[in-house]
Amino acid sequence: MSATTRLVTVDSTGSTNDDLRQELAPAGRLDAAAADRWPHGSALRALAQTAGRGRGGRDWVTPPGGALTVSFVLRPLVPASRLGWLPLLAGLAVRDALVPALEGLPWRVRTKWPNDVIVEPTGEGAVGADGEVPGWGRARKIAGILAELIPAPGVGDGAGTPARREDAPAIILGIGVNAGQPPGALPVPWAASLRSLGAGGPWSDPGAVLGAVAPRLLRVLGEWEAAGGDPEGALTATGTLGQDLREACATLGARVRVRAPDGEFSGTAVGLEPGLRLRPDDGGPERLVMAGDASVRAVDPPGRA
Repeated sequence: MSATTRLVTVDSTGSTNDDLRQELAPAGRLDAAAADRWPHGSALRALAQTAGRGRGGRDWVTPPGGALTVSFVLRPLVPASRLGWLPLLAGLAVRDALVPALEGLPWRVRTKWPNDVIVEPTGEGAVGADGEVPGWGRARKIAGILAELIPAPGVGDGAGTPARREDAPAIILGIGVNAGQPPGALPVPWAASLRSLGAGGPWSDPGAVLGAVAPRLLRVLGEWEAAGGDPEGALTATGTLGQDLREACATLGARVRVRAPDGEFSGTAVGLEPGLRLRPDDGGPERLVMAGDASVRAVDPPGRA
């Protein structure tokens, strides 16, 4: 699938994720008629968003024309037990879509576990090169992702692949990309936009960004589905989705602090499963963190650039 199956654009709304959740599950359960109106690959885009939500319930407001704010409806044909890979795969797709925007500029686009897309400076004078932001280092956030699950009626133990999309859970996947904001309009010190980075041509237009992101997202999901939800078995032009995820992820190999629902942990990030595998600073056993926010430690281990 190379394009959205349905795209609805509104001038302004509180949250595209909230709107789709209300459409799809008005009584708290997935509504079959609404699901027919919003098939796999469909999307709701807002030109301005006044009550968006980031991870952990953080507010996210976007003025008209500044950012791409869009939510996709996805019904992946993979076992429910493997749906945890979806936010990471979405981040990879967004990262891939934005690489051409920064070609020839002193930044590289990477992902940050579990649901951010960032830029890292590769030369002097680039954003972040003149100082560090606590928790982000020299990196800056350019995109974020928020996935929400609406279970399908009669879902089993999560081990089997749904036979039809109508039997699959619905995932509302919100994607926000900072596109046209000038540097002074960015809401936090660790944010960047394609415009502030110097991306030329249409890249400051959120509509053009959507035109790059949507087909890449659906292509990555198609590769994932073809491998039964296993990224290691999903072949890509450069290897497998699992390899692509690891190579794109700036969190891997870094010393990080993770705030998780069951506590705060520090260590070196050594694996994606899709949780983040940490090797603790104190030499204890490795820990797999399934959900949380990862921030960069102030001091990198010896030998890491």
